[in-house]
Formats: sequence, structure tokens, C-alpha cells
Amino acid sequence: MRALPFLLLLAACADVRGEPEDYTTWYQPGVVLDVEEPLEYTDQPYAAPNAGEAIGDFKASLFPVSGGDPVFAVGDGYGAAGCPSSESSELPFEIEGVVTLHPRYYFKTEGCDGDEKYYGSYFIEDATGGFFVLGDSKVAHFDMGDRVRLKVRGVRTTFDVDMVYAHDVLSVERGPEPIYYEEMLIQPSDIATSRGEVGRTKRIVGTVLSEKDTFGEFSVEGDNGEIYWVSLDAELNRRGIGFPIGTRLQVTGPMLYSFSTFRIVVMRVGQLEVLD
Repeated sequence: MRALPFLLLLAACADVRGEPEDYTTWYQPGVVLDVEEPLEYTDQPYAAPNAGEAIGDFKASLFPVSGGDPVFAVGDGYGAAGCPSSESSELPFEIEGVVTLHPRYYFKTEGCDGDEKYYGSYFIEDATGGFFVLGDSKVAHFDMGDRVRLKVRGVRTTFDVDMVYAHDVLSVERGPEPIYYEEMLIQPSDIATSRGEVGRTKRIVGTVLSEKDTFGEFSVEGDNGEIYWVSLDAELNRRGIGFPIGTRLQVTGPMLYSFSTFRIVVMRVGQLEVLD
């Protein structure tokens, strides 16, 4: 008699067995979509900065920094022996601008005791100029189009790249605010004459001239006949973003001077537009 419940259970299981469910009655295949990451750009310049806070004036007062060693505000220098630096009464200096590149740009530079790696670098810009800012956080606390206010505590020039080396973020005004761009009319060829253009957001229109290399860089021949270089962020490069030779392309982004070449830095698909 004890086996009767078990036999009844087996019988019940046998009764419910049937054909597999027809998934075609409810399943629909997905649709392949391109990631667009839209950004808003404008050809209307930013409003003039407050007196004494212009990025252009600040760059002119301290850059280029000679010797390659950082310059800090008084009392903010290195505490470790063997790390050369100097101090300036011009620092700290407060600047405010619109973030023109997502704060996730990787940049490696020389330090006093080895290479220093920065995973959260970015650019900001106001009506008078743009600036490259080193950041070491892998967490982005603001985005492109946000307006940030910085207290610059340290600056440096290394391999002709002027940069904010140490800073505090004082405030963030969420946007997104349209990012101002200028048409790239000529190919900068000399850092001495084009230093003020570094950090400004530029737009080029032309034809892809070369396949991207391992580092995500490729050349574009502008409609004016000049040759420009475009540098894709490592993440875009890993995602397989690239364009065949001959593609008509519009590229918008801040200009950086690296390895003796001016490049437009791209970190969002929205900075790229295929024209045909």
C-alpha cells in the first residue's frame, strides 16, 4: 500500500508530457541597431568668461612650462625627495568651461619615478581657449556638455603638451550644453605657432585616406586638400569602429598635440558622421 502514492505520481507525470512548445508563436528576432551616442554641437561661441578666469589668459601666463617638471601652487608641491618641481604664485587659479571630451581618456606621461597613467583625462573649453586636464579616476563624475569649475593646483608641459596636472573640481553644472566647434581650415604644422589651438574643438570634413592603425588612428584628406589625423579612443577601437578608405566623413572633437602631430580626439560615435 505504501507504493501507491508513488505510482499515482508517475501516472500524473505521464499524463502531462507532450510535444515541445512552438516558440515561433511568440519569439521575434532582434533588430540590429547602430549605437549613435548623439552629441549636440554649435557654431555659436560660448559667452565670455568672468574677469580673471579666462582659460586663454591662464594658458598665456604660465605656458609653456619649461624643463618638463610640474609647477604647483605654493605648498602643494611633491613631498617626496627626488621629485623636482617648482612653485608659482599664479596658482591656484580657477577656471570654468564646458567639458568637450568624456572624462575617460587614457594618457600616459613621465613621472618623477616612472610612468604615470591617467584613465580619466578630458578637455574643457571656454570662449578664449581649451585645456587638456589629467584625471586619474575611472569613474566619470560628469559628461560631455556639462560645465565644470576647476581650481588648478598644478600644471605641466611635457613633450610640448600643455596640461592641467593637478586640480580640484569645485562645481558641476549639468547640461548638456551644446559644444562649440570651429571649422579646421588649415593643417597646424608648428606647435610654436599653434599652441593656442590645442584643446579647442575643431571640425574637419573630408575623405578617409588610410585604414586605422593598431592604436585607432587614421588620416583624412580635408576638402581643402590638407591632411588631418583622427585618434579613436581605445574603447571605440575595441568596438571595431572604423571606416573604409574613400569614406566621406565629418569629424568633430578637441585637438591634441601628440608625437609631434596634431590630432582630433574621438571618444563618442556622435563625433563622427558619414556623409555619403
